[in-house]
Amino acid sequence: MMNLTSDIAKIHTLLSHIENGAPRAINGALNRTIDGVRTDIVNQVKNNYDIKPTKIRAALKVTHSKPATLQASVNAKGEKIPLVQFRVSPNKPGQQSDDGIRVSVKRSGGKQLPNAFVASANGRVGVFERIDKSRLPIKELNGPAVAQMVNEPTIQKYILDGAGERFSKRADHEIDRLLSGFDSAGKWE
Repeated sequence: MMNLTSDIAKIHTLLSHIENGAPRAINGALNRTIDGVRTDIVNQVKNNYDIKPTKIRAALKVTHSKPATLQASVNAKGEKIPLVQFRVSPNKPGQQSDDGIRVSVKRSGGKQLPNAFVASANGRVGVFERIDKSRLPIKELNGPAVAQMVNEPTIQKYILDGAGERFSKRADHEIDRLLSGFDSAGKWE
C-alpha cells in the first residue's frame, strides 16, 4: 500500500483558505493518478507477457474518484485467458507439425507442447490437448488471468511506486492550479 499521507496533509495545509479546495485538489490528483496506473498496468503486463494490450485493457475496470468519496481504484477482472491469445506457433488449425506447437506466455521464453494442437471447436479457435489416447474428449488450454499477471511482485512494485510519484506530482499541480485562481480571501478571481 502506498502512503499518501504527507501529500494529503500538504494539500489541506495549503488550501485551507479555499472553500472545498482540498477535496477538489485531491479528487483531481486521484483521477489523473488512476488513469496513469491503468496505463502502467497495461505497459508492464505487455512488457512481461506475450499478450496484446487490448486484452489487458478489456480486463481492467477503473473507478474514478468523486469529491464526496475521494476514492479511486483499478480492478482486474476476468477468468484465465485462452492460450491461443498469447504467442502460439503455428496459430491456425491444421498447421501443426509432429512436434506439436510452441507457446510463449511470458516474454522470457517459450515452451514446446508436444501433445497440443490448434483447432476450431464450438466456432472458436483455441489450443487443445487430448484428455486420453482416444480422439475425443479434448480440453482447451489456458494461460493466466490478467489479475494473476498484475499480482506478480515486480509488476506490483512498479505500479505502486509509479502511483505514489504520480500522485505527488499531480497534487503539486492541483495546488498550483487552485492557488493561481483564488485571491487571498479564498474567492475566485
